[in-house]
Amino acid sequence: MNTLIIDTATSYELVAAGMNGKVADMGRNAGVSHSITLFDSIQNALQKLGIQTQSLELLGVGIGPGSFTGIRIAVTTARMLAQVLSIPLVGIHSPLLYAISAKVPAEAVIIAAFDAKKERVFGAAYRTARTTAVPEEVIKPGDYHVEELLNAVPTDCPLYTIGNGIEKFMERGLLARPDLVHLPDFVPSGAAAIRLLENLYATHPNKYDYSGVLPAYARKSDAEIVKELKKKKKET
Repeated sequence: MNTLIIDTATSYELVAAGMNGKVADMGRNAGVSHSITLFDSIQNALQKLGIQTQSLELLGVGIGPGSFTGIRIAVTTARMLAQVLSIPLVGIHSPLLYAISAKVPAEAVIIAAFDAKKERVFGAAYRTARTTAVPEEVIKPGDYHVEELLNAVPTDCPLYTIGNGIEKFMERGLLARPDLVHLPDFVPSGAAAIRLLENLYATHPNKYDYSGVLPAYARKSDAEIVKELKKKKKET
C-alpha cells in the first residue's frame, strides 16, 4: 500500500511515505517555514520510494493540538490531496504521533507536550500496551498546565515525557515528580507514524473521509480572543 503521513503542529516537520513495508522518513526541524518546505519534503519522500503522487492510496495527517499555523498548513494540504486523489484521510492527534515513536516499556505512561506559551502546554498522555499497536489514551489531547498532566496520570507505572513543553518547565526546576523520566531531543519516527496510520485504517477502512478531518486547536487563537474582547467592549 502506498501511504503518506504529515504533521507540522510543531517546529518539527514530520513527513514519511510508505510502500510495502519500506519507509522514507524525511522529517526535519523546519522551524516556522512549513509553508515553504512541506511540499518539497512530500515530493522527496515519494521520490525516494518511487511513488507517483497519483498512486497514493492512503493519507494521514497530524491534526494538533499545537501551532495554529502549523496545524492549518498540514490539515489543508492533506485534505486537498485526499480530495483530489479520492483516497482516505486519517486524522491523528499530534501528541499520539510523538508518543507512538517513543521506546518505552510496556504498561508505561508517556506524556507528549508541546510548548503552548502562557505557561501552558498542548499535550496528552498515553499508556503503552503489550497486545495492541495503538496506545491507550489516558489524558485526551488539549491545552493544559503541565502540572495538570502530571497529577492526572497514574502513579503505579513508569512515567516518561517527551516534547519541548516539558523541557521548558524542567529547565526551571518546576517538575517535582521523582519517577519522571524525560527523553531529551526527541523527534517522532516516520516509520512508527506510518505503522500507526496503517493500523488505524485497517481497523476501520470505511471510516476515513477527508471531510471529517478537522484541526484540533484546543483553544482559541490570540486573534480570536482579541476580536471577542473588542466585540464585548462595543456591546457594553
